Amino acid sequence: MTRGGIIVGALATLALLVPQSAFARDNAAVAPPAALPRQGTTIGFWAGEAVPGTDWDSPSTYWKRRDLHAYTPYLWRVLQQNQIPLYFNLRYQRDFGPIPPGEPHRHDALKIIRKANRLGVPVWAWVLIPYGDGYWAWEGAAAEQFAATKSVTGWARKKHVQIRGVALDPEPRVRTPFETAAAIVGGGSEDTLRALFQQSIDPTGQCAAWHGYARIVHWAKRHNVKIAAAPAPAALDDLKDHRLALQDATGFILPKAPWDELYFQAYRSVFAYHSGRDPGPGIVSSYLRSARHAFGRAGQISLGSAGRGPYRHFSKLLNDVRLAATLGAREVPIYSLERTLRSYGGPRALIRLVQAAQHPFAGRAASKSTAPTSGAAKLRKAIRRSDIAATYNTPLVTARHGAELPPNRWPNGCRQATAAPVYTGTAMLQR
Repeated sequence: MTRGGIIVGALATLALLVPQSAFARDNAAVAPPAALPRQGTTIGFWAGEAVPGTDWDSPSTYWKRRDLHAYTPYLWRVLQQNQIPLYFNLRYQRDFGPIPPGEPHRHDALKIIRKANRLGVPVWAWVLIPYGDGYWAWEGAAAEQFAATKSVTGWARKKHVQIRGVALDPEPRVRTPFETAAAIVGGGSEDTLRALFQQSIDPTGQCAAWHGYARIVHWAKRHNVKIAAAPAPAALDDLKDHRLALQDATGFILPKAPWDELYFQAYRSVFAYHSGRDPGPGIVSSYLRSARHAFGRAGQISLGSAGRGPYRHFSKLLNDVRLAATLGAREVPIYSLERTLRSYGGPRALIRLVQAAQHPFAGRAASKSTAPTSGAAKLRKAIRRSDIAATYNTPLVTARHGAELPPNRWPNGCRQATAAPVYTGTAMLQR
């Protein structure tokens, strides 16, 4: 998820309100998909990514020790009393899985999950891979993400801990340059986008990734493991023309598959960071509506990044939580727990967010708060221009690489388009 710096970042996902002990069946480590009925909107948090000394340019910092000072008895009481789900950052080859020679096998995450289990706090495995491999669930990491998904479920079973399911983080790989994200979010010039896309467009590679990530979802279903994702929201802007060029050009893919939940990163502060302007609360309602239109009940949103950009003002995050509740969001994971505690004065902030989710707007306030806004419309229009540019450039780039190909189709995955884009000289259009 970038959680502060790449294409519209970041991260994972879901939760139910019943205590985890209710799912302990046949000594399984991953809860089955059955759940008690829920009412209202649940607030959750991405958590566990507070690792002092983190430097994405220095892969060895992936194995540094977490800072767990925020997990005080008061915090645990708030999490338990309000049944607030945690989507805890579990790192492949650090917390679980094969540990590379010379690197430490950390147990700090296991400590948190065991505590959550004892208190009945819902917890999900937010799966990440080493920085050097891209960290997020990007296009080139499908095989490693599959290995990590299978490994984390086996690890949970071996350690006798309960996780509600697995959450992936489909977005461009870590260390994607700021200039790339800014150009795509800002609808950069044709020359700028063309230069960016020369090395990234690869419909054949996208097909392999599509099948790889779809395989993870189907494996999870066969093994009674709930599976979710927190995709970069550009995936939604990519689908309007029923082609997958923008995701290909930015290096990630969200396949059409039976996901349990999809929490698109409607990260208002990250949009403001990359575009230079706050799109306002309309971006929250805009992406939530798009998520539902494209993915039905699974389509949800995540909010973030707490304490940054417009969310330096706690009132704006509270407002956006109420807005999501007004639109009927079932669950709203916020990035992140540690940032929220640090930015808004500790665990009391969690209580206020829970209360905000329980008090959606009503009457005229509901109509006003959920109405489309010009800031959101302009931002999404700019991203759409980037999608058109990617669509147009796909046959040109692939022709230079030896075989002209159109963008892959949506929702049929890798069935190739029947007509190539047409360039009119000043605008890039679709047949």
